[in-house]
Amino acid sequence: MTRADNGAPASLDRLAGRLRALRESTEPKISQTAAASHIGVSQGKLSRAETGLFLLDPELVGALARLYAANQEETTQLVEWAEALKPGRVDSRLIFQRGTNHFQERIRRMEEASALVRSYQPGMVIGSLQTSAYASAVFGRRLTEDATASVGSRLSRYRMMLADPGRSWTLIQTEGALTWNLGGASVMAEQLDHLITASHLPNVRLGVITHATPMTFAAPHGFHIYDRQAVQIGTKTATALTSDARDLDVYDELFSKLEDAAVFDDEARDVISKIAAKYRDLAGA
Repeated sequence: MTRADNGAPASLDRLAGRLRALRESTEPKISQTAAASHIGVSQGKLSRAETGLFLLDPELVGALARLYAANQEETTQLVEWAEALKPGRVDSRLIFQRGTNHFQERIRRMEEASALVRSYQPGMVIGSLQTSAYASAVFGRRLTEDATASVGSRLSRYRMMLADPGRSWTLIQTEGALTWNLGGASVMAEQLDHLITASHLPNVRLGVITHATPMTFAAPHGFHIYDRQAVQIGTKTATALTSDARDLDVYDELFSKLEDAAVFDDEARDVISKIAAKYRDLAGA
C-alpha cells in the first residue's frame, strides 16, 4: 500500500507537506521562487501546492522531486499520488480502449491516497464491497484478461479496508441497488452476506436508503468523494474526476443529505438480511 512517512496514509495535504519538506532540506536551500521558476509556475502557485491548496500536475511533481534530489522510490511515490488525485473527464470509450483495469487501478490509487472515502451508488453494489462473483457479473460472464484484472483490483480495495483501520469509509446504497438481481439469486445472497460482514468493520459505515423513505431530491448517479480533495462522478458514458471546489461543495452537500436519508448499523443490516433471505428462497426454489 502506498504510504507517506511514518506509516500515515497519503493525501493531498501529505503530498504538499512532503514536497515542502524536501525543498526545505536541500543544501543550499532552494527557495520557492527558484523552484517555481525551474518548473515554470508562479511562486504563488507553488506556495499553494506546498500548503495543500493546489494540485500540481504529476510531471511537475516529478520535476520538483528530482530537483530536490529525492530518491527514485520517493519520486515515483509522489508522482503516483499526484496522478491519483489528478482531475479530469474520462470517456467510457477511452476506458474500454485503455482497458477497464487501467481505470480500476486509478480508482484504487485514489482510495489509497485518502483518509476518508465517501461513496454513493444507486444502481449496484459499491465496487469496493463487491464479491468476486458479483464483480464478475458486473464485467460480464466471459471474463477477458483485462476484466479479470479489474475484478482483482476491486477485491484489493476491500482488502485495503481490512488492512488499514486508520482509513475510513462511509458507503451508502439504495435498497433498489440491492434488489437488482445481478448474477442470479445465489450470487446476490452471497453478496449481501458480504455487505453485512463489511458493515461490522470498525472503519466502515454502511448505510441503506430504503424504498419506504420519502425523498425530496434526486441522486440518479453514483459518486465517490476522496477526503475533501476530489470527487469522482460516474455516468453511463463517462467518468469525471474533479478537484474543483465548487463541485466538491455540491457533492459534499448531496452526500450529507443522503446520509440523513439512510439507515445505518443494525437498521441497515436488518434491511440487507431480509433481502438476502428472499434471494436464498429464490436460489432454493
